[in-house]
Amino acid sequence: MRVLIFGDSITQGYWDTDGGWVERIRKHYDSLQASDLEGRDEPTIFNLGISADNSRNILDRIGSETVARTRYGDLPVIVIQIGANDSSSDELPEGQTVSLPIDKYELNLRLIIAKTKPLSSRVIFVGLSACDESQTTPVSWGDFHYTNDSIRMYEDRMKDVAREHNIPFVPVFDRFKAELGKGRDLLPDGLHPNNEGHAFMCELILNELDSLFVK
Repeated sequence: MRVLIFGDSITQGYWDTDGGWVERIRKHYDSLQASDLEGRDEPTIFNLGISADNSRNILDRIGSETVARTRYGDLPVIVIQIGANDSSSDELPEGQTVSLPIDKYELNLRLIIAKTKPLSSRVIFVGLSACDESQTTPVSWGDFHYTNDSIRMYEDRMKDVAREHNIPFVPVFDRFKAELGKGRDLLPDGLHPNNEGHAFMCELILNELDSLFVK
C-alpha cells in the first residue's frame, strides 16, 4: 500500500535532523517490513510536503503527483496536513490580511476531496500543530503572523469538512498546545517543530494511522 502525505514545511520536516514526523513514520513501517520481507505488507510512505504550500498549492499539484506515484492500478491512501500557511496573516499598512480566507480554505479542501476521489482508496486529514506566538507575531523570516486562535480555527474547519465527507481526521492542535503549556521545548522558531516536536507528532499521528489502515 502506498501512502502519499501532502503538506507544507512542517510535513516536509523542517528543523528535525531525523527528517520530520513523516520520515519517522516511514522508518517505522520500513523497519517492520525489513524484519519480514515475505510475510508483511507494510505501508510505503511518500513525503510530499513542500515548504510554504497552502491548500491552493495542494489542490494544484495533488492530481499529477498522485498519478505519478501510482502503479499497476493500485489506489494509494492520501494523507493531507495543510492549513497553517492559509491561516497566516501579512502585516500591511492598513492592517492584517489573512493569507487565504477560511471559506476559500474550506472550498479548497472540498475540491481536493473531489479531485482525489477517483485516485485514492482513502483520504485522511491531519490537523495542525500549535505555535509559540512570542516568536510568530511576526516570524523572524518575514512580515508574517501566526496565531493559535487562527490555527485552531482552520483546524476546526478541516475537522468539519472531514466529518461531513466521512473522512478520518487526526486532531493535533490541542494535544500539541498542551505540551507547549507544560513547558516542553518543541518549536525552535515558534512555528516549526524540532526533533522532539516531530517525535511527539509522529507518536500521536502514527497511533491514529495504525488504527485506520494497518491490518
